[in-house]
Amino acid sequence: MKLTAKNMYEVPNEFFFRLHHIRPRFKNNVENVLFYVASEIARLQTEEHEAFKEKLNKAVKLYTGNFSKELKTINNWRTEISSLFGLIEYEGELSKAGRMALLLSDSQDLIEFFRYFLFYFQYPGGHLKPRETFEYIKKGIKFKPAKYLIQVMLEGKKLVGDDSKFGITKAEATHCIFNDLRVTRDKRSAKETAEIIIENRKKEIEYDNKGDVIRYAGDILDYMELADLVKLRPNYQYYLNTTNLETVQAFINNDQYFEPYQALYKKPDLTVMDVAMTQQDWFHYVNNKLDTSIFEANILSLIEEASETTSDQGTSIFIMEILHKIQTMREDKTVRTKEIGDVGEAMVLEHEKTRLTHLQREELIHLIKKIPETFAVGYDITSFEGFSDIRRYIEVKTSISRGKLAANNFHMTPSEWSAANTLRKTYYIYRLMISAHDVSLFLIQDPIGQYKEDLLDMIPRDGADIRYTEKSGQWEKLLV
Repeated sequence: MKLTAKNMYEVPNEFFFRLHHIRPRFKNNVENVLFYVASEIARLQTEEHEAFKEKLNKAVKLYTGNFSKELKTINNWRTEISSLFGLIEYEGELSKAGRMALLLSDSQDLIEFFRYFLFYFQYPGGHLKPRETFEYIKKGIKFKPAKYLIQVMLEGKKLVGDDSKFGITKAEATHCIFNDLRVTRDKRSAKETAEIIIENRKKEIEYDNKGDVIRYAGDILDYMELADLVKLRPNYQYYLNTTNLETVQAFINNDQYFEPYQALYKKPDLTVMDVAMTQQDWFHYVNNKLDTSIFEANILSLIEEASETTSDQGTSIFIMEILHKIQTMREDKTVRTKEIGDVGEAMVLEHEKTRLTHLQREELIHLIKKIPETFAVGYDITSFEGFSDIRRYIEVKTSISRGKLAANNFHMTPSEWSAANTLRKTYYIYRLMISAHDVSLFLIQDPIGQYKEDLLDMIPRDGADIRYTEKSGQWEKLLV
């Protein structure tokens, strides 16, 4: 370690190498953009590269605020998001929707999505240009940032004692980890790095924390927060979320690297073309299928956090009541509490009971039913209008993220679209959006009618991909 006159930490020149990756210009709105773009990519058929690009560009241009942007900006959006997050796969002259895009479009679980992304993310990787990857390989860099950060946080916690918690700042991650070849190439242990960070704090050593300096390590920490792997505290330190131990252990045990690079490290006459030849394989690699039982979000943990952070007292009370009821069902082994759909449906059931109570139709409450998935009738819940005895058939569509969402799309299966076509005005979509800050509910009555009146967009894809606006339905307060 070299110190400046101002007691500033610097990596010695012989070990300094700044890691970087694509930075989407929409990073501050990345959750909403990912939902939208993944759904749009999932709509597209396999086509030649240029035709696929053209159709995706048209979709990107329709995203809020993009319509007046020039083609160069739209191209940048498309390449940034698809390259970094691996949303597109390539086969020779053809492009197609990647498994990552289909996963997010279908599951509506952004936490799960970011866990997949971080599990595979490495330096170097196909998210870099071949020339850049060439330089990383020549330097001998081989680094999985999420795994290493988790290990440093665990080692730091051991060093400061079990009763204390150890976090890490973006600046510490940048200078003590990301920009130091002793870590990214020479495999310095996580324990030694944690010791360096702790010692620097004792000596009150400072770091260059300008935004353009710490942005790349900061991005990965931010993505880890979106994956619910870490939590950012007011002291600007990121702390490991130990409620997800099974997921954390999966990262720690992950020794997998992109295999086509392995031979390139030993190739004496390595060229940029050698690297370029691996690009298509990279996008197949990051679209590998993992065990969703490990990476799906723990929705109960998230909504408990929402109950503490929401500004609406009624919503907070509602969530706490739901948590209590779900906990009871879990003890009776009648609900799989990690599944987003189960929790979303449990919320809607309680909402419907309260709605009928407010309409003074308590005698109908016992007739509200959750329909078993095995019946495949095209809806999740049967309820009643309340003002009359007409039934209400409800399909619950739940999305989950750490940040508050403004997502306006979802997928309907063939049986759901068929049921909507048969039941028309008695068929409802309850669009439930759950974040660590709030739970919101949007109702769409008669999606077939809304589509025929051009109030929502539908594209056939093994059922129907739906994109809607506020004109398609109405917001409804969750009822306590």
